Amino acid sequence: MKARDRVKISQCMIVKNEEKNIRQALSWGKEVVSEQIVVDTGSTDRTVEIAEQMGAKVYHFSWIDDFAAAKNYAIEQATGEWIVFLDADEYFQPEAAQKLKFYVKSLHSTRFHALLTGRVNIDNLGNVMAINTQCRVFRNHPNLRYKRRIHEYLASMDGSPMQMADAVDELSMYHTGYGEEETKNKSGRNLKLIQMELTEDPDDFEMWGYLGQEYEEREMWEKADHAFRKAVELMPKSQRGHYDVSTSITLLRLLEVQVCRPNPNIQDILKVYEQATEGWPEEADYDYTMAKYFTRCGNFEEGETYLRRALDILNTYGSTVRSMILCGEIRKAYELLAICCYNNGNMADCVKFTTTLLKEDAHLMSTLTVLLRAFKADEETAKKGRDGIESVLVFLGGSFYDFGQLKDRLFVLRAAMAAEYWGMVQRIRETFAPEELAAVDKALGQGGKG
Repeated sequence: MKARDRVKISQCMIVKNEEKNIRQALSWGKEVVSEQIVVDTGSTDRTVEIAEQMGAKVYHFSWIDDFAAAKNYAIEQATGEWIVFLDADEYFQPEAAQKLKFYVKSLHSTRFHALLTGRVNIDNLGNVMAINTQCRVFRNHPNLRYKRRIHEYLASMDGSPMQMADAVDELSMYHTGYGEEETKNKSGRNLKLIQMELTEDPDDFEMWGYLGQEYEEREMWEKADHAFRKAVELMPKSQRGHYDVSTSITLLRLLEVQVCRPNPNIQDILKVYEQATEGWPEEADYDYTMAKYFTRCGNFEEGETYLRRALDILNTYGSTVRSMILCGEIRKAYELLAICCYNNGNMADCVKFTTTLLKEDAHLMSTLTVLLRAFKADEETAKKGRDGIESVLVFLGGSFYDFGQLKDRLFVLRAAMAAEYWGMVQRIRETFAPEELAAVDKALGQGGKG
């Protein structure tokens, strides 16, 4: 057997009160890793019991307000040649887990110290919130350890640069813990640790950025603005143009503060936007943020301009370590672009974007509603009257829906009502049998217009 086929992987994690997540956190790696190391920092629920039942090696670490110290303790217990270090609310899908095993074997005889993967952030409803890049797979080497008590990061202890292979486009883990993180953050835990770090090193620009994030989440706009600007002020010139959570995203959050605070000042917004795009021109989220701001203000022309620019940037430069919000909301972005096109009288592009989305998922209610509004506003369709409506129905039936199915007719009926396309509503109602129509009206709580 070749040496690289005998590579062992240790799965490590630190936990506290994770009984809801621990089974999934350990299950995904059972067929991939050689051992599972769980370091408990003070659970009062069944986390430890469940982990032991599942065969994990459980260790205990007294919490000392230092995530890096706890993680490094876990690393010291690992015997594998490579480590995968995920949180309890993170996991790989089975197919991705097998890819992970392949990547580790392939990299073992190379110069690489670690592997970059994607992380898909999921909200409580299962919707994608954002996609970013993480380094959670690395060699078990005494020179590689975590640094910083909060927002810890993996680094070489001797200061030498880490060599990281990029598997972001091929390999992603899922993160589901946004609700739990918000609860912990609101408890003041993160804020306290960040302030401790800044007391020791008041010139740490990354910590100033994280401090701004804490204030932004609490809608303490002035403090957030000050912290983000301090981060930018202290940012070394060597980091300008670098894309990560402590640089490009700091400018993004500063921009978000300008557009989200009460009574936003357009001059302040534009000034931060210009500063951000000048330093990080390959980041699409700046333009996407501007697009959402202008559409909220009812300025659909500017909204369309910024949206098109954001999508062009994404298509040109990709999403590795950048543009995570736009990537996570790509469907919403195209739907918003369709809405802008509709309001700007660009019905052809409105139809193009909505039909593209419906080809991916025909049951997007808001998307179909926008499409029907575009057809309703189209002069040629309106001129044809009932024949125009028939043409639209033929198009919808040939492209997306089976009007022989009650659920599809009901779905299109709901969208037509939302679009106030009353001629369409009346035409669809004619397709229901009397008993169906009575049930439909009862379900909708009203009769059709027409």
